[in-house]
Amino acid sequence: MSDTKPTLLAGPVRPALLAFAGPMILTMVATQLYTVVDTMIIGLCLDANALAAVSNASTALLVFLFVSGGMELGGGLLLAAKRPTATPRELSAVIYNLLFIDVVLGLIMTAGAFLGIEGLLRLIHTPAEIIPQAVTYSRFYLVGLPFLMVYDLSKQLIMGCGDSKTPLFAVLGTSVLNILLDLALVGPFGVAGAAAATSFSQVVGFVFILWYLHRTLLTEPFRFSMLDRRYALETFRLSAPNALQQASAPVGSMIKQGLLGSIGVAAIAGFSCASKISTLLLMPVAGSAQALVFFIAQNIAAGQPDRVRDGVRQARGMMLIYGLTMSAGCILLARPLMQLFTADAGAIAYGALLLSRQSIVYTFTGMRHIQEAGLRGRQQMGLYLVSNLGSTAADLLACVALVPLLGYSGFYFASFFSAPFGFLLATLCLWIGSRRAAV
Repeated sequence: MSDTKPTLLAGPVRPALLAFAGPMILTMVATQLYTVVDTMIIGLCLDANALAAVSNASTALLVFLFVSGGMELGGGLLLAAKRPTATPRELSAVIYNLLFIDVVLGLIMTAGAFLGIEGLLRLIHTPAEIIPQAVTYSRFYLVGLPFLMVYDLSKQLIMGCGDSKTPLFAVLGTSVLNILLDLALVGPFGVAGAAAATSFSQVVGFVFILWYLHRTLLTEPFRFSMLDRRYALETFRLSAPNALQQASAPVGSMIKQGLLGSIGVAAIAGFSCASKISTLLLMPVAGSAQALVFFIAQNIAAGQPDRVRDGVRQARGMMLIYGLTMSAGCILLARPLMQLFTADAGAIAYGALLLSRQSIVYTFTGMRHIQEAGLRGRQQMGLYLVSNLGSTAADLLACVALVPLLGYSGFYFASFFSAPFGFLLATLCLWIGSRRAAV
């Protein structure tokens, strides 16, 4: 991995960002792609009820994944900030502490999810006819949750040290495995087969990534004496804001699913498919932002503020071009894209309407992520939280206000307000952070 470190800290900025961000973007795309393929196989091999059941189950499961997401982002940032100056022994100690915390949290979250999943499904107004399928999917999926949490955290730790290629290879392998198992299991076993395929793939990824860590970053054997309260406090400081941000996603999804429940199963299925496509198309945005976070963290630790400013400027330009391109593509191809997921005419109509309209504001969403990456890379987590939660709250409030008045169209009208607002709020927070850093 030593050959990747100078790439982040020296040389032309744009090639450095592209070389590091490219595999990271592909990793996130591949991760999302197999969830998209899950949805496609379920929608085409089963029916709209199964598609809606998996959609609602996935929403409920997100409630138990926000801690994992916070640990991933916080742990990766912590290691990226320590990498330029830490000794191999110190890096091993940090990684062992992060993994230990993650394992404990994973077991707690899995136990809570098994007990609470059916209640959550009812809370978000899941139609009664699809609850049994949603519960079945959830419980098979939860078998792999502790393995998924360690797998995802380990990928972020490797990325935080400057290696974005190895996580890509891991994700490509597990994604292909997941798709092959989907094709084999969904037909005979329904939604349980889809969840089992995902769980088994997560276990395989867990085994590989831990083996790789032991061959590279973990130069010291584990000892309980390595567990240090200081690392736990640092982890909490960086992970808690990210976990709160991650928690806002399932809360928002639950509120939207509740609003969808009164519109019908076709609306739920169409909304789910459109959301999967939108999330997939925004993965390059998330990947670029995360790469920028690590780039900023390492260059700040190395005392190179001019390189940081140049990196942010380059990222903004690339994001503007990508956002405009994706908006045009979705407006033109919304219906053909939906037809890849389902043959149900109602679901296609609902999904194409949402995708073609929400994509109009992709550029604002992408630019907000770049601004927030600047806050995270500088470890200004309070301002980052204000920006992210403020944007999410604006979107939910707009949905709650507009959907009862406009019906399904209220979802995309809400994004016309919340996306520009989120970008402006992130820009304001970044300006405040810059002023604080200059004092």
